[in-house]
Amino acid sequence: MTDHQPRLIVVDVETSGLDPDVHDVLEVAAIDLDTGAELHFVPTPTRRSWRTRASDPAMRVNRYYERAVYERTLDPAATRTAWEELATMLDGNIIGGANPWFDAAFVDRALGFHSVECRRSHRLRDLATYAAGVLRIDISEPSSAADIFDMLGISNEEAHSALGDARATAMAFRALSRKQPDLEVL
Repeated sequence: MTDHQPRLIVVDVETSGLDPDVHDVLEVAAIDLDTGAELHFVPTPTRRSWRTRASDPAMRVNRYYERAVYERTLDPAATRTAWEELATMLDGNIIGGANPWFDAAFVDRALGFHSVECRRSHRLRDLATYAAGVLRIDISEPSSAADIFDMLGISNEEAHSALGDARATAMAFRALSRKQPDLEVL
């Protein structure tokens, strides 16, 4: 782990389903909130049988075929290099996202498959929880990322794509960090 103040890295993955032990990562995006650096890649899936195991609802949501994501799939060597780049970006840093537990589980599994060491922080930052505190939203009321984007006036130019979701989520984290808390209410 590096000796620096941890930075927030927004990560979003599009997958062939909900279970990292069954399904594959189909698209990855990461954005460093401090530097603005972006990483986006379409890895070779780890399982040859991923299409037969893919969840129809997941594939409809991420529009894998409609967006022709498969046309940008990296070869296996370039895939490993891209995962190494992501591990370097995450080294000592914190994953943030609209559902960081989901994204982290798939990222961790893929890194393990490729034997890529990643020494990221075990801490995660969830957009909805952060927004609830800053915007004074009832924490018991579920807020989707789309709801939060609407509240902040953010347009997700390509919803349910890794890069579109990561960019919109990064904009939301930045917008929330600029909002001043109402100290009189506290």
